[in-house]
Amino acid sequence: MSELLKVSQLHFKHSNKKNWLKKPEIFELGPIDLDVKRGETIAIIGENRAGKSLLAKLLVGALKADSGQITLNNQYAPQGVQSTQISHDVRMIFQFSGEAMNPGLPVGKILDEPLRLNTSHNEKERRQLVEDVLIKVGLLREHVYFYRHMLSDGQQQRVALARALILQPKVLVADEPFAALDPSVRSQTVNLILKLQSEMGLAFIFISHNLGIVRHLADRIIVMENGQIVESGKTETIFRWPQHETTKKLILSYQSLVPQQTLR
Repeated sequence: MSELLKVSQLHFKHSNKKNWLKKPEIFELGPIDLDVKRGETIAIIGENRAGKSLLAKLLVGALKADSGQITLNNQYAPQGVQSTQISHDVRMIFQFSGEAMNPGLPVGKILDEPLRLNTSHNEKERRQLVEDVLIKVGLLREHVYFYRHMLSDGQQQRVALARALILQPKVLVADEPFAALDPSVRSQTVNLILKLQSEMGLAFIFISHNLGIVRHLADRIIVMENGQIVESGKTETIFRWPQHETTKKLILSYQSLVPQQTLR
């Protein structure tokens, strides 16, 4: 697999100002170095406040880094500030997909908006692209007329995935995309993402506390602690031979919940 996304020395310092009686909380992330190959799935794991979600926001350009660079297909974006093309090529899926949908707009309008704002397609062409992406994520063309309250949790997640795919990105970034789904819907969503990866050559970066899904889905794992990458490697290597204490703690916690025969 060829290298698609490269992050070099990405650094971000966040100061959460409290009231005048308390000192501000400062969280520093980085410097972060990582690369993502075409069609690869990378899981980011770690305990709470490790900096996982912050890194995801930096990757999609929702936050600007203080320094460092992101390169996509050799297109350079300094200090974590993504160009328009890079922002199109790296898209995010949110954990609570329903909350990210405007309840006053039908699905068709929600999916049409990124096309209308970012492309030169006319209305007829946009409608065709909207219907095509709905089919691609396992929904019907008729879902363009549906509102949020008319959709199940699984269907809302598929709409969120369709919105992320509508601009034909090369990388999807997701923060706990499966946490709010029941097990059967979760399984369907995982399988759908695997199918889309195979068809579209997508790279997928996701944050998860569910190490069962991580082991099933990820090619590589990145372990974070206190804003730093403390360990990374192939999934089975990390699960079988964790090196860092944080990794060992996470894997041991997972293994304690899984019947031993499934670990052989």
